Amino acid sequence: MSFMNFIDVHAHLQDEKFANDVEACVENAKNAGVNRIINAASNIAESVQTQKIAEKYDTCYAMAGIHPHNASEFNENSISQLKELLNKPKVLGIGEIGLDFHYDFSERDVQIEVFKKLWTLGAELELPVVVHVREAYKAFFDSIENLPAPPKVLLHCFSGSLETAKQAEKLGYNFSIGGVLTFPNSKKTTEVFSYLPLERIHLETDCPYLSPQGKRGKRNEPANLPIVGEFLAKLRGISLDELTQILSNNAKAFFGDKLK
Repeated sequence: MSFMNFIDVHAHLQDEKFANDVEACVENAKNAGVNRIINAASNIAESVQTQKIAEKYDTCYAMAGIHPHNASEFNENSISQLKELLNKPKVLGIGEIGLDFHYDFSERDVQIEVFKKLWTLGAELELPVVVHVREAYKAFFDSIENLPAPPKVLLHCFSGSLETAKQAEKLGYNFSIGGVLTFPNSKKTTEVFSYLPLERIHLETDCPYLSPQGKRGKRNEPANLPIVGEFLAKLRGISLDELTQILSNNAKAFFGDKLK
């Protein structure tokens, strides 16, 4: 494989599963041609951690946000804490935020209320937002209907139908996918990522979760991203070199000048 320039747009190197070897993972990623890693956060404490990782490693960047699982942790200080982090030089935007009606770790009405506040914050600060939606697309579209929109929206680990993808595409959204794309039973996801315009697609690992086929059952890490890249290049009938160039341009266009 020639030297690649992949960007993992959604990782979690702050996860306790990486407690002992963040540095090794960053090096492994570089050796595999993954030259940027954007770590998304689930709560304020993690947002601080992702920012510290970004400060420590050249190739790492951060997002600051509150995951729907953690929506019940939101309090009157959360917005000012996030704003402070979002001013840091390597914090690229708000994420991850959203709705998860699969696990319901936070009550649905609480999830919706917190999501709306964070979505509106993205609009107010004119920052990109990265959104997690699981089994909640109707509620997602209903929630944002009358709200000001952030300038850029990325639906991460997109799990919706082709019809849902088309609805989100019309709104100008971006989509990211990781190991799930390579699973033999992921027909719906393959259909979506065969259809979407290439300039709207990003690749992620969501590590330590969702290792690609061939690595399932093991901890995922950014170095596995090229496996997904090879799969997507074949799916779209283009060379891996061409794909990495497109994806790199997509990430820079989405995340803006802070992403060097």
